[in-house]
Order: sequence, then C-alpha cells, then structure tokens
Amino acid sequence: MRPGSDLVFVGDVHLDRDDPDLPAFLTYLRGLAPRAGRVVLMGDLFNLWIAAPELEQEHHRAVTACLRSMRSQGTEIHYLEGNRDYRIAREHAGGAFDTVSDSGLREDWGGRGIWAAHGDLVNPKDLQYRAWRTVSRSTAAWWLYSAIPRARRFAIAESIEKKMRATNVDMKQTFPEALVREYASRHLTRNGGAVVLGHFHVEKELLAGPPGDGRVFVLPEWKGSRRHLRVTSSGTMGFEAS
Repeated sequence: MRPGSDLVFVGDVHLDRDDPDLPAFLTYLRGLAPRAGRVVLMGDLFNLWIAAPELEQEHHRAVTACLRSMRSQGTEIHYLEGNRDYRIAREHAGGAFDTVSDSGLREDWGGRGIWAAHGDLVNPKDLQYRAWRTVSRSTAAWWLYSAIPRARRFAIAESIEKKMRATNVDMKQTFPEALVREYASRHLTRNGGAVVLGHFHVEKELLAGPPGDGRVFVLPEWKGSRRHLRVTSSGTMGFEAS
C-alpha cells in the first residue's frame, strides 16, 4: 500500500444500462484515487454482471476502464462477488481488479484485522437462494447457458434475476441483526478486529465478538446514500459522505 494512504469500502452500486448515476460514480471513483491505497468494492456493482465480453455493455466497460486506470496509478482494487455477479474473477482478475473473491477477503489495514464479505451468505436459513447460487455458478450451468444463442442469453439472465427479487420477501424486509452478529463472531479473530458487509443496503455499526470489542460495519448502497467506509493508515474506521 502507499504510505499514509487509506482503505475505502464501497457498498452495492447496482448500476444499470443508461443509468443516470453512471457519470457521478465514475467521477467518485477518480476522486478516491489520490488518497486511497486500496478500494474494496463490496459486490453488486451492476444490477446484473455476467462477465463475458459478448454480454458486457457500455456501462460495464466504462467502469472497468476507470478501475484499470486507477490500478495503473497505484490504487489496489479488490472485488467481492455479490449475488448479481457471475464469472468476474475469470474475466477481470489482473485487469480491473487485483483480487476477486466470491466468499470473503482479509483486508488488514492500519493495524486492524478486517474481514470483508458481500453478505449474501450471512443467512443460513435462505436455502432457496443458496441453492440458486450453487447451481447458477456451476460449470455445467455455464456450459448450458453458453450454448444458447447470444441474443437470448442476457434476456434470460435478466428474467431470472427479476424473479429472484420477488422470492423470500420475508427474509429481505428486516435487517437480520442476530444472524449478522453470529456471522461476525466467527471472523473477529483478534482484539480491535472488524467485519465489513454489503448486501443489506442499510448503514449499520455494531459491537460484536465474545469480548464485545469487535466492530461490524454494514454498508449502505452507494446510489442512494453517497456514503462509504474509510479506514485510515492509523486504523480509524468510520462512515463518511462521498
């Protein structure tokens, strides 16, 4: 990392094609570069992202070009695959991103032990989603999907995503604080540690862990809040307006 630089976590953005927030988001990313030694994008950067060249659209390409430029200027870019992301590591690791993970990343900074994850696997009771996640990311599913004519593939994916939004509504209406605390307790490995999550679209800061000195930060979605989480080189953590 660059000496004295900060770590910034950015929550779900959910950009779509012809999105009026795209220019503002690109300006925001460029503004992070001078102070941020590392940026962690918490997943669901787009409303749907199937990382195959024939399926990516202009809004995908504009953002990944910006991220590659940031990397060339010395800012590390990490990505946590969300529930609307498919095959990101295969296409963009080493290009737009230094590191991509579909489970979680250890992002130690400023003397703090930090575990970061998208958050879609926090709830073990969401069996319908977990089954969909496993099947939709399998090699067999990708082979079958790739055999479909190109003109139909993206339409099918969008249709499935829209249907998934309407499932398990009861699990999405309230913030599962008890489950988040339970999940965090498994990753708070030392005093002063922290867990950072996205996915839930609410801003939360909780005390957690057996001794109660661990912290859990849940990031709000970026488009509606224009806020992110910053960790300074001295280990100070806090939400701030972007």
